[in-house]
Amino acid sequence: MTEHQASLAPACAAMLRRDLTLAWRRRGDIAMPVLYALIVTMLFPFALGPEDTLLLRIAGGVVLVTVLLAMLLALDAMFSSDIEDGSLEQLVIAPQPLALMLGMKILAHWLTTALPLIVISPLLAAMLHLPVAVIPVLLLALLMATPLLSLLGAVLVALTAGTRRSGMLLALMLLPLCVPAVIFAAGAVAAAQQGLPWFSPIAWLGAALVLAVVLAPMACAAALRIALDA
Repeated sequence: MTEHQASLAPACAAMLRRDLTLAWRRRGDIAMPVLYALIVTMLFPFALGPEDTLLLRIAGGVVLVTVLLAMLLALDAMFSSDIEDGSLEQLVIAPQPLALMLGMKILAHWLTTALPLIVISPLLAAMLHLPVAVIPVLLLALLMATPLLSLLGAVLVALTAGTRRSGMLLALMLLPLCVPAVIFAAGAVAAAQQGLPWFSPIAWLGAALVLAVVLAPMACAAALRIALDA
C-alpha cells in the first residue's frame, strides 16, 4: 500500500466526521423530514377512512413515497453550505480524489436524512396496518432504494448548483428518475404481502445501487467542477 493510498482512509473518515458533526449541530434539519413523514402518514387513515383492507393495500406504496418526498426536502442543502463558505473549492484542489470525498458527503447525507426515516418506517407501516411479517421486506427495500435516491439526487444537486430556485428544478428532475426505484421497491413489498417471491425486485434494486455507487460520485465530481468553473 502506497503512502497516498494510506492517507485516503483518514481523509475519508475526517470528511464523514465533519459532515456528521455539522448535521448534529443542525438537529432541527434532521427532524424535519421525520416529522413530515409522520404527519403525512397519519393523514392517510383520516382521509381514506379506517378500512383495514384499503389501508393494507396501499401501505407499502404510501411509506415508500412518503420517505422519498421527505428525503427530497433535505436534498437541496447537500452541497449548499460548502459552496457558500468556499470549502467545496478547497475540496476540488485537494490531493484526494474528489469523487471519493463527495462519496463520503453523500454517505453522511444518507446517514442523517434517510437512516432516521428507515428507523421510523416500521411505525409508519404500523399506522397503515401493514402486516408485521412484511416489514422486514419493506426495510430491505428502503435500505436499497434510499441510497440510490441519495446518489442520483447528489448528481442532480451538483448539476443545479448555483441555480436560482434549484429546489423546484431538482424536484422536477429527480422525481422521474425515482419512479423505477419506487416501482421495484413497492413490487417487492406487494409480493411479500401476497406470499409471492419478492427477491427479484430487490435484486434489481441492488444492481442499480451498485452501479450508482460506482458512477454517481464520478458524475457528481464532474458536474461540480463544471458548476464551479462557470
